[in-house]
Amino acid sequence: MSEQEQRNAAAGQRQRQHLKEDRQKAGMMFENAGLTRKNEDFMYQLNKQLDAQGASADAKPALLEQTMTALKEGQKKGQTAKALFGTPTKHADELLHPKKPVAEQQRSSTILMSVDNGLMFFAIFTFMFGLMGLMQPSSLRLAQNGSAGIVAILLVAIAGGAAFGYVNKVLLPTVDENGKEHRHPLWVRIALVIGALVAWILVYMLVAFLPNAINPVLNAWAYLVLGVVAFFLDLYFRQRYHITGGFFGTSANRRRR
Repeated sequence: MSEQEQRNAAAGQRQRQHLKEDRQKAGMMFENAGLTRKNEDFMYQLNKQLDAQGASADAKPALLEQTMTALKEGQKKGQTAKALFGTPTKHADELLHPKKPVAEQQRSSTILMSVDNGLMFFAIFTFMFGLMGLMQPSSLRLAQNGSAGIVAILLVAIAGGAAFGYVNKVLLPTVDENGKEHRHPLWVRIALVIGALVAWILVYMLVAFLPNAINPVLNAWAYLVLGVVAFFLDLYFRQRYHITGGFFGTSANRRRR
């Protein structure tokens, strides 16, 4: 073994010894914290999992203290560590990767749904005009490009995505932190859905008046390519962000407040 390898081995041994001593100190701290035997074992395992999952030395004491405080409160009510936190591995991950606040999750969900719907609308309209251009070329040679122009299609897709992202938010029930469902009254839901549809149709009508200079009509094949690209981009987007609902799909999960 070379001298460098010997030094590396010695350094590794010192690091393992230091880690062992830290865990022994932590174990003594848990024993004197007024926890039940099972909760002590949970804290000991949690301490090891925080190390294994890369918790920093500065952040770990606060995370352990936070958990111990919750366990002590739970003990008074007869709650076990497993009931409160699940497994040490799961709880360590939750401590190191806390979820976003519920209100932020809801905003993100609406935005993601709007992007998802917008991409699909763009795919549908571009593919539709592409097919029309192939089957009947004169359909894309107009004095006023109107809704067949690329800018008009883009604006309609954005408006449709936003409208139906909002509709999805309105129609689905919300679930509060206590597991109780809440819905808007039926008449409110109907009124809001109709309002969103009317707004989208109005956008579709207004973009028809865009001047040709800023709203050109593309080649039929260009539209088809854009439609296919947008479709697969939406599939990737839905998979990447785990989108399970939307105007073109049935929601598998309920929103939480």
